[in-house]
Amino acid sequence: MKKYFTLFASFLIMLCIGSVYAWSIIASELIEKYNFSAFQSQLVFGGLIAVFPVTMIFAGQLNRKINLKYLGYIAGVLFFLGYYIASHSHGNFLMVFVGISVFAGIGTGFGYWLALTSPVLWFPRKKGLITGIAAAGFGLGAIFMSEVSEKILASGKDVLQLLEIIGFLYGFAIVILSNFIFKSQSVDQIYENKSAMNIILRTPIFKKLFAGIFLGTFAGLLIIGSLKIIGEQSNILSHTLVLGVALFAGANFLGRLAWGFLSDRIGASLSIFIALLFQSLAIILLNIQLSDVSYLILSFFIGFGFGGNFVLFAKETAELYGIDRLGTIYPYVFLGYAIAGIAGPVSGGFLFDFSGNFFYAINLASIMSFAGGLLFLKEFFSARKSKLLIDSKQ
Repeated sequence: MKKYFTLFASFLIMLCIGSVYAWSIIASELIEKYNFSAFQSQLVFGGLIAVFPVTMIFAGQLNRKINLKYLGYIAGVLFFLGYYIASHSHGNFLMVFVGISVFAGIGTGFGYWLALTSPVLWFPRKKGLITGIAAAGFGLGAIFMSEVSEKILASGKDVLQLLEIIGFLYGFAIVILSNFIFKSQSVDQIYENKSAMNIILRTPIFKKLFAGIFLGTFAGLLIIGSLKIIGEQSNILSHTLVLGVALFAGANFLGRLAWGFLSDRIGASLSIFIALLFQSLAIILLNIQLSDVSYLILSFFIGFGFGGNFVLFAKETAELYGIDRLGTIYPYVFLGYAIAGIAGPVSGGFLFDFSGNFFYAINLASIMSFAGGLLFLKEFFSARKSKLLIDSKQ
């Protein structure tokens, strides 16, 4: 039963820390009520996205010395502390940045490492599906966050009060759930020494994984951080804007499951190409004149494609390097996501402040996603050609 407790608890922890994907709702409130610029609002979001993958490297190293549940305790306490600091900022940008981007970002990193790697080690023959289930919680988190946010804000509470409520509830939940994470005894994780890791980081396939997740998540993060604001530019109804964020999150959840399931059948490389192509096409369509219906449909499609990034690159890392090395090598691959966390949202915010609309930002996001897909289409054909050559010689 321990493996099922671990899987379920991991999913719920991901659900808590994945609330950040509803950031566009908070960003809109900070812009309206506390005079944040679009650039500042996206810098806070991007900062968290940048900090937590870096933290995962240290979480993997710390795991050698302490019990798994203590990583969860660290995650919950820092998540709460970060949101508490931001909630008492009185709208001061620096305090919001330090609270959300730094403290909550570090807490998210510990929680993400714990919830992603622990269940996969229990199910080594179903890496794609289990990675998809664990990561799906992160995508689903924004649905609850968006619905809760809308009700709390509609009740007359301020966005800073919302941050305090979310920090307390989710931080407490993470600490409790960490007690149900158990270490698999069937697979021992292998920790690379510094020289071996340096060799791995220089290999072409690692660079391709790193570049691929950067390009794919750059595109998705640019859009999700401003999704509500993009809708506002087309005069989409307020309730529809919130529903769009929820649909993005729901599709992100479903996409992680679907792409994980698909990758176990057709391979991660081809799945990555299809997912990033799908994401690219959905993003570029945001440049049409949006209606309430088309806004919701495209929000769903973008979220579905975006979800593949968080399953497929982890699955490919486990396939290429072995499941026992996932906890040490994948955090370095995930650094591509960290860089995208700053570059994507900040690029979107800057281009919006510069041009007054999201036309150029949307084009940039679509191109980046398509480029990431092409990297792995080439990888797929190269692998297929090598297999045919081997078969012909036998």
